Amino acid sequence: MRITLACLLAVGLCVSVALALDRPLSDEAVREAYFLGQRHDETTAQFLETYRRYFPIPESGPHVYAVEFFTPYAQAVEAASKRAGNYSAQQAKEDYLLRGDSVRVGVHIRYTSTYGPGAAPSTSKTTELTGRRGEFQVRLIQRGTAVEAKNVKHEGTWMSVGGGKGGGGSRATGFIVWQEYDASNLTSDEATVEIDTPDGQHVVASFDLSRLR
Repeated sequence: MRITLACLLAVGLCVSVALALDRPLSDEAVREAYFLGQRHDETTAQFLETYRRYFPIPESGPHVYAVEFFTPYAQAVEAASKRAGNYSAQQAKEDYLLRGDSVRVGVHIRYTSTYGPGAAPSTSKTTELTGRRGEFQVRLIQRGTAVEAKNVKHEGTWMSVGGGKGGGGSRATGFIVWQEYDASNLTSDEATVEIDTPDGQHVVASFDLSRLR
């Protein structure tokens, strides 16, 4: 009886994690994500917001503005929301197959009056970013252990300035750290993204995967 109960509990845990991540996506799930993204309205926006966490501006140093944790389903919704015109459900399925069952983590960092652009950050396989005042470290944690990212990159963010007949320019506002993980490596319903900034900030974003599609 004890062995049977233990086996049932183990199976239940595995099913819980699989359902939380909703992988691999069925044809029906891809179609649902496609139509949700194609709404291009508040329903789409509110759905995607459940996959993001926001943080206040610190007294000094860089501002870790937002952290997002996009499951395969959320990525399918987002991809459809960015497309219009002749984009079809069949194309959405093809795009999903190209992306595969990956989880995307994005850490949005903004410059502040005490932390400017200086030198552009650079990435490495250890998921560290070297900036003007030290290193940013970004980790995805499950069950107290860091999950290895299969891909790490960054991109700068910019804001248009000026205007008029003479045209305008742009100003660097920060950068985004992108990390990609194999969804099959996530074995718990709880996922935590931890960020350590060069000035000693420790930012934590928690996600309950049992509540995410």
